[in-house]
Amino acid sequence: MELSAEQIEKIKRMPRAQQEAIARQFGMSLSELEAQASAAKPSISSSSSTMQPRNGTTQTEEELRPLDELSPSELEKRLAEDDSALQPYGYEIFSGEPTSFNALTNTPVPANYILGPGDALRIQLYGKSNSTITATIDNEGMITLDSLGPMSLAGLSYDEAKELIRSTVKERMIGMEAAVSMSELRSIQIFVVGEAYKPGAYTVSSLSTVSQALFAAGGVSEIASLRAIQVKRGGDTVATFDLYKLLTQGDAQNDVRLQSGDVVFIPTRGETVSVDGEILRPAIYELKDNETLRDVLGYAGGLLPTAYKQSVQIERIRNGVRRIETVDLTKPGITYDLHGGDSVAIAAVAEQPIDSVMLIGAAVRPGTYEWREGMRVKDLIPSYQSALLPITDLTFGLLVRTSDDRRRIKVHQFDVAQAINGVDSENLVLQPRDQVVVFSRYESVEAEKNQLASWLKTESEKAREERQRVVEIYRKQYLDRLIGEGIYSQEIESGEPEASAQLDRQLGSLFALEGRDEEDRDEDYYSQFSRYHLLQPVLYQLRNQFSATGTLPLVYINGEVRFPGIYPLTENADAQSLITAAGGLRESAYLARAEITRTRINSSGEATSDYVPFSVREVLNGEISIALKGRDRVQILPIPQWQNTLEVALEGEVRFPGTYTIRRGETLSSLIARAGGFTDFAFLRGSVFTREDLREAERRRLGELAQQLRRDIASNTITDSGNTVAYGEMNQLLSDLTNVEAVGRLIIDLETLLASNGNQIQLKDGDRLYVPTVQNTVSIIGEVQLASSYQHQAGISLEQYIERAGGLRQKADDERIYVVKANGSVMVPERRSWFSSGDFAQIEPGDTIVVPMDTQYMNNIELWSTATQIMYQVGVALAALSGL
Repeated sequence: MELSAEQIEKIKRMPRAQQEAIARQFGMSLSELEAQASAAKPSISSSSSTMQPRNGTTQTEEELRPLDELSPSELEKRLAEDDSALQPYGYEIFSGEPTSFNALTNTPVPANYILGPGDALRIQLYGKSNSTITATIDNEGMITLDSLGPMSLAGLSYDEAKELIRSTVKERMIGMEAAVSMSELRSIQIFVVGEAYKPGAYTVSSLSTVSQALFAAGGVSEIASLRAIQVKRGGDTVATFDLYKLLTQGDAQNDVRLQSGDVVFIPTRGETVSVDGEILRPAIYELKDNETLRDVLGYAGGLLPTAYKQSVQIERIRNGVRRIETVDLTKPGITYDLHGGDSVAIAAVAEQPIDSVMLIGAAVRPGTYEWREGMRVKDLIPSYQSALLPITDLTFGLLVRTSDDRRRIKVHQFDVAQAINGVDSENLVLQPRDQVVVFSRYESVEAEKNQLASWLKTESEKAREERQRVVEIYRKQYLDRLIGEGIYSQEIESGEPEASAQLDRQLGSLFALEGRDEEDRDEDYYSQFSRYHLLQPVLYQLRNQFSATGTLPLVYINGEVRFPGIYPLTENADAQSLITAAGGLRESAYLARAEITRTRINSSGEATSDYVPFSVREVLNGEISIALKGRDRVQILPIPQWQNTLEVALEGEVRFPGTYTIRRGETLSSLIARAGGFTDFAFLRGSVFTREDLREAERRRLGELAQQLRRDIASNTITDSGNTVAYGEMNQLLSDLTNVEAVGRLIIDLETLLASNGNQIQLKDGDRLYVPTVQNTVSIIGEVQLASSYQHQAGISLEQYIERAGGLRQKADDERIYVVKANGSVMVPERRSWFSSGDFAQIEPGDTIVVPMDTQYMNNIELWSTATQIMYQVGVALAALSGL
């Protein structure tokens, strides 16, 4: 796992034992953790470091929990603790403390530095001879040089002292000159008291200033003032240092140089205000007398470009209650006095641009565009090739217009192709905040991908991501607004969750509520720009715009259209526009008649339904226009006797095998005749006929049986002898039963069927007939010593076949042996004839002898024997179909 730089920095400050615990929690060694730390930030030698993190901070009980007891998620959360809470400004520069308090001696000496006892000068003499002398100013303020005698330097500036020494050497030592530099600075003792992190006496360089003294003392405490740090000398305050000026303006004017015996006094923090929101540096700031809002905003770095200046909110406590005051920063000369405890909040400007329009959906460059006076749809979508994707539905587009109060919308429908061609009636005039939505002409993801496969190869990933982003913004605008404004009242009153995911599901079910005559589809089925996805926000808001009469601005269309469902009631909507919105008619649509079911509220307030028939052909030809109203339900009927293609498969020993298209009501005999009959090797008694609806019914029966068996096992069904059923065996039986593939076989006697003129089988879509090759074998399965197949011999009895298989096993049920005939029927011989030499069950080629397991030791014998029989019958059928 990769740790962030902030997490690594926090870990580096911990003791080694804690670092090892963290490494174990993240599944790595300490060396690997240290390698990440090295990669994140170059290491600094500890010998050169003069600062270290502060210690001894107070921790809560949760923070004191051992790291070994934390889960990886808890540990990661602790390392990434939220730092979003406002912090007092300026204190972060004192996050460390010095490792030593040695006086600094390697700093440059300014020209106006006043020399005093303890300062050492390096004098280099050159000319007739060269020599170097180090002279230290003694307590009398003097230095003594050979051949020159004593010289008084205390009280002189550094530049004055250098000039005095150079001129004296030049005058008194003929042919010699001097170069003077500072050898060593004197040390002074100062006191740092008050709200210092480590108050006390410190020995520092004589060049040290107030800020350097603060760092020497480890900074300030959490309640210290940064704006009124005082320097006291001889009992008087000689300077007041405002650290804010140094941090925000670089002004070090009052960062005075200290003298020996000076006291740096740090008082407690004064009144503070918090500044949050669209500001460059949100924090808590300390106030000084007469400072205004503009002063504090200056300390905070100024407003961000996204700040809403017309309404800056200030929360303050006055007379024991909280009040809100609003300041307009756009007014010239505005000054607003702040008081301790005030909270300044700068809100952001609205996210939605004004004087703009948005293009959404199956467009090459969706997004927000500038609105101009007289702008039309064609200005937003200038051409097919440059502005729209290859999958765009050119017959259907929507313009969603928001009212001034932004609570209600109106929806206009237009023909995308005609709008691009400049047809006035379709090339709608745009207004600010309009949203133009264009759809894909495919609903499924797979169909859309197939059409876009070649085009996507030339498109950048960034463009695809931008289209997805625009769709998400469009959906979020509606959902967030509806939740925030409380429009979603029904769900709020019932206490249901208001999560965006749930809203998406509800909106999806709203659109796909009706007309879903195909298999159920999940969210992932629908393409990104399908009607299912793009209509959800619009339908949701319209759903909440019903009038006092109970009329919803939604219409429904079902039946023989490409995309049945719920659609917005657009302005001037009629039946033709709704059919277009639904993707047009299917091939099976009946053009002579359709029907509108219209809900009407009568004078007594009760709802009644009216039925309005109309001709689809006349509507599409423009001969009539049927205006729609809210809640109308349009039903497009199918052509009478219309059927989709029905297919039946003939396989095996058929003269012309294959898949045949049939008409409704066609029989198996007539289809076999169309296929040329059977070959000379056809084994008609072993034919297998399967049907899809039988397969489904069989699958349900197997599932119900498995559920019943599970209930029996759960109730601890035991044998009659008192032995408990082995759990492993029962579990295996259930597993085998649930894994059995349903066949859906219909038992038929094909020879008799073809010879009969009356009792015929009418075919259905998906039927399948397999005619195997002639067989001359008999199979034995079940509880016998060696289950196998044997050559059929006339006159051989069932008992003799079982003896050839090695006889019965111990668990065999000899009273329930049965024979599965070649055509799939089951024959149970009479018991008295099983082992008699005279009357025995006739065994024919293709038959299968089944010896079931003895289940009489269990309760509910009929259930278990049924399960066994079903499994063996299905096994026999699958064996017969193995040649398919």
